[in-house]
Amino acid sequence: MPRLSATVTTTTETTLDVQLQARLRALLSTYHTLKTDYDLIKGQMEEEVAKMKAILDDEQVQKVVLDGVPLTIVGGESSSLDKLKFVELGGSLEMLANATVKKPKKKYLRIGGEKEE
Repeated sequence: MPRLSATVTTTTETTLDVQLQARLRALLSTYHTLKTDYDLIKGQMEEEVAKMKAILDDEQVQKVVLDGVPLTIVGGESSSLDKLKFVELGGSLEMLANATVKKPKKKYLRIGGEKEE
């Protein structure tokens, strides 16, 4: 017999003390300033990395050490379980469910809307 599951999300509105709001606003302002600087620097760093990678690709060099700093072109592959293919190859949904392990993730503070890709 299939099992039914439900997910419930609750939200609580809290009114913060005026002094606490001021502290949080100051921290948020500092965060926004740092984030703007970080985004600018990160973009510039990515441009420099792309230039170095292009040079290494042109010269067909996989690894070099300059001034004690290794530059390595790293490649690889990732793997994941294709659930539909698993079932097509004879695995059952029950086997898949029994082999699935769920772990809680570490809590973090998201500032702003949804995470951008």
